[in-house]
Amino acid sequence: MGCFYSRRVENDSPYDMSPIRHLPVIFVNGVPGAGSQTVAETIATMTGYTTVRPGDLLRHEAARDTTRGRLVADRMRAQEEIPDQLTVDLIKESMLQQQDATGFILVGFPRTRRMSSIFNRQVKCPEKIVALEVDDEVAATRLQNKLSELGRPASEVSSARQIVRRAASNVRSVHKRHSGHVVTVNSADNPTTLASTLKEMLSDMIQDKKEPQEDSRREENMPDVTSSPALLTEEQQEREIQPQSIEEPVVT
Repeated sequence: MGCFYSRRVENDSPYDMSPIRHLPVIFVNGVPGAGSQTVAETIATMTGYTTVRPGDLLRHEAARDTTRGRLVADRMRAQEEIPDQLTVDLIKESMLQQQDATGFILVGFPRTRRMSSIFNRQVKCPEKIVALEVDDEVAATRLQNKLSELGRPASEVSSARQIVRRAASNVRSVHKRHSGHVVTVNSADNPTTLASTLKEMLSDMIQDKKEPQEDSRREENMPDVTSSPALLTEEQQEREIQPQSIEEPVVT
């Protein structure tokens, strides 16, 4: 199944995304606690792509004294959903600020099918979606530990299982929508196995990264024919060291 909006970009966004639309995009998508940060970092090392973390963007925005920042802060305090369009806007702004990137990895994105539709319509369809498989109980335990480390309220920590269950339904819907682009990995694998699996699944994108670098290295190692001295034959070398007569000027 292809991307529904791969050939259509609607004018429902004030952002001009044309400067980065040619760059590849990978979604790393799973329930909270599935290990999306670790997987994204592994992919970034392999591909050289830039990671964009919507959660960090939202927290940074919440700290700003702006209308949008206060809205995000209020929603986060009340544990309410952030508007999908607002999240996508923050991602677009981050991407446009990093136009020198070779590609983007969106971590823990998208959370909902609608969020996916907005991004596809206003930016582009992802080249790959790395779907993280993990047992819900394992994910819930990881999420509880993370929330505890962050000092979140006990009520939020205790709701980890409910958060994971609700997220799992949304994630499955997103993966079904993009089935033709989805590659699935078990995020519970040890780091070595996980890296090997990702390397195989993303081999086409990793190869795309290597080829320009190899071309660049070949160009750097090629002699500059406009400035390098020409190699002389033995006969020319002998003439070079012999005095030239006035009648036979040196040809340069």
